[in-house]
Amino acid sequence: MTSKLITTIGILTMLFAVSAVAQQKQEKHLEADKALAKFIDLEQDFGEKLKFHSREVVTMAVNDKVPGLNGLMFMRWKGDAPNHAVLASVQWFEKKEDLLKFYASSTKQEIYKLGAFEGTSVWKINEDGGGGYSWTDGEHILVSLGGAPSPPPEMVKAWLAMIDSKVADIEKKREKEQMPADSPKK
Repeated sequence: MTSKLITTIGILTMLFAVSAVAQQKQEKHLEADKALAKFIDLEQDFGEKLKFHSREVVTMAVNDKVPGLNGLMFMRWKGDAPNHAVLASVQWFEKKEDLLKFYASSTKQEIYKLGAFEGTSVWKINEDGGGGYSWTDGEHILVSLGGAPSPPPEMVKAWLAMIDSKVADIEKKREKEQMPADSPKK
């Protein structure tokens, strides 16, 4: 894995750890629990070389560290080589505004490049070596898939089938908002 991907996974793990501590002191968030439970169908192997390994879910009624983040889920698949693994992270936000703020700040990192997966707009993460994808449904969920090697196409398709990407719509709206008032609208 490249150092940038490891950094991204480290940040997500830190969020998980902070949230786990918060969960011990807080009530669970029932809507987040229900929403994240839907992804149990993705606890499957992808091909012969990528086997499902683990799933961890944390939800909290209130999160003082990351406003609006009420649920986190991590799913991990291990490959046939010691360092081959793919991690899926799902962040669930109760409020759309909080999700969109988090989305905007996370996609500003230099390892994110706007791109497409089979015609669907997504963010490509660190295309050098191991890499991955990230997208949002624009309402509650931000998903990231990454690892070394990169997630296989059938895995990305399965996740996109469960969480439709609204990246194109959000980026068009963001582009319009950033246009100067006197410039012609597209």
